[in-house]
Amino acid sequence: VEGLGETWSVELWFRNALPNTDRPVTAYLVSRGPDGAEGAPGGHLGIGGTHMAPGRLFFFNGNRLNETVVGVSQVPPNTWNHAVLVRDRKSVRIYLNGRTAPEAEGQAEVAPESATSDLFVGGRNDNFANLQGAVEDVSVYDRVLKPEEIAAHFAAMRMDGRQP
Repeated sequence: VEGLGETWSVELWFRNALPNTDRPVTAYLVSRGPDGAEGAPGGHLGIGGTHMAPGRLFFFNGNRLNETVVGVSQVPPNTWNHAVLVRDRKSVRIYLNGRTAPEAEGQAEVAPESATSDLFVGGRNDNFANLQGAVEDVSVYDRVLKPEEIAAHFAAMRMDGRQP
């Protein structure tokens, strides 16, 4: 994704097929960082596993910076869910299933490596903890998505039969 700066958003529908207790990280859903880079520099949206926050969405900015922002709700396996990651420089917000209040909100340093145009869906840039399941309807924005937009996108997409 060329031209993506420090302010961006990504939204997607996902279904994780693994139990949240099978791996240290159940899955990474979206990752922005250099392809194959050791230490996973960049910014990553994942589902927690045995290492931390089982079944909860989280943001991680790589091994060197080692900061996380963790959600509160468990995402059960084998269910369709709508997630939105909003990155506004150091600010991180994660939205789940059309709610206008963030599932997770906090601060995380922006790794210089995040300036890459490499964006991965369904896995992390170093190929760790790839999603076992499905991803649909991914959209990337070069701006902050507002909570009202997120709710409207969720409502429009639910009409096609997906029920989180």
